[in-house]
Amino acid sequence: MKKATFYFFILIVIICLASCQTIVKHSDPFYNDDGGDDFPYTQFPLIKPYYVYTMDVGSPWNIELRAVYGALYVIAPKNEGGAHYSYDVWDVRKISVLDGIIMAYSPYIDDQAPQSIQNDYYHWFIMIPDKRIVMGFHDGGAFQTYIQKLGIQKPDWQTPEDAISQFENTGCLDWIPDCK
Repeated sequence: MKKATFYFFILIVIICLASCQTIVKHSDPFYNDDGGDDFPYTQFPLIKPYYVYTMDVGSPWNIELRAVYGALYVIAPKNEGGAHYSYDVWDVRKISVLDGIIMAYSPYIDDQAPQSIQNDYYHWFIMIPDKRIVMGFHDGGAFQTYIQKLGIQKPDWQTPEDAISQFENTGCLDWIPDCK
């Protein structure tokens, strides 16, 4: 009987601990969305309306640019016919969000694209949602010069894996409005 009572007590403690909710719920539902069970991907919010997402564990992280405002603000590489390729940030390796400015780095180059297009891929990105600005840069020097004009000396880089881990565990990231 004492063992049964002990095991029952342990079971109650485990249930209580499992039901404790430490994840912050935000007033704007955009900042609560992690993709969840209804979506075939995992995501975490940057600044509305931008997310970083991945289709499954081990797949690259991406940021969708083309649908954000119904128009593409990044000057994307053109193909031989002069048409712009759709341009999302594929294979995001690091991100930083400071003072309403999203910065991202991606080494991605489509190795199936013609060499002229491969040479023209952007790797450094800046998104400023409040000003509806999205910019791409070929090299880190031009990117650094631009962010310094915005008052950012050094981005606080982190990997998407680190950010999603923090978001899943706490519901917060430094840039989410009600996480301060």
